[in-house]
Amino acid sequence: MERREEQFYTAGEFARYFGIKKDTLLYYDKIGLFSPAGKRENGYRYYSTKQFPVFVTLLSLREMNVPIREIRMYFEQQSPQQLCDMARRQIQKIKIERKRLKEIQQLFEQVYAKTKDAETAIKEQVAICELPEERFIYSRQSYDGIELSEQKWWDIYGAFLQETGMTDVSYIGSVISLSRLLSGHFGQIDRLFAKVAGRRGKKRAAGLYAVFYHKGNYGTLSEMYTSILKQISHLGYHAVGDAYEEYLIDETAAKSEDAFVTKCIIKVEANEFLQK
Repeated sequence: MERREEQFYTAGEFARYFGIKKDTLLYYDKIGLFSPAGKRENGYRYYSTKQFPVFVTLLSLREMNVPIREIRMYFEQQSPQQLCDMARRQIQKIKIERKRLKEIQQLFEQVYAKTKDAETAIKEQVAICELPEERFIYSRQSYDGIELSEQKWWDIYGAFLQETGMTDVSYIGSVISLSRLLSGHFGQIDRLFAKVAGRRGKKRAAGLYAVFYHKGNYGTLSEMYTSILKQISHLGYHAVGDAYEEYLIDETAAKSEDAFVTKCIIKVEANEFLQK
């Protein structure tokens, strides 16, 4: 390839040639990453066509998000091996970043799904549904007999996060045992749970469930359970499993506690006279 005769450019001309700001050139010079070919008697910097290959390499590396510190290290010891080493490090960083972005995407997908679920659901009405198998991680500790206050809830919540090492907290809920449910102790929880994917955790079997959406602050959850049990009975069913509370709309999405939406799921069976 025929090489063009060496030409010289002012800082402004050189910057425009590569479609960057003049201040970028000045910054690169200041930190010792890329310096002008020289300075004229009037103190103005000038650049040369001989600097094109190096600067094109610099721009390409910056376009690939290689940190300036690593670019400087590469230019100081420029060689095929150094380029391979730098490429290997960047590939590993990209793999880690892709994994992190995938986790963030999944988190936002869950947030979107549960919020839309809360917005579109019919409130205060039991629906008897066939639900698929799901898997959950449960807290180790049983909170038998604990009447929940707001402070106690956050203490339990924090302990559960430490137990599991979870960072995705969009689907953490409470379990109220069947015995506690039937005895009317609605303000006491037995453990926390979190939905998980894959083969992790324990199964909640597929089957027939009562599903109920309640709008209101957490102080009204006792009223929610009273209504649920009455409606289940009226529909000809009875509860045979624990209650799973999911907090679809909470402080994250609503300014007023009256706008909170709690989803409750309870395994049910048809009453015997209906089965005959």
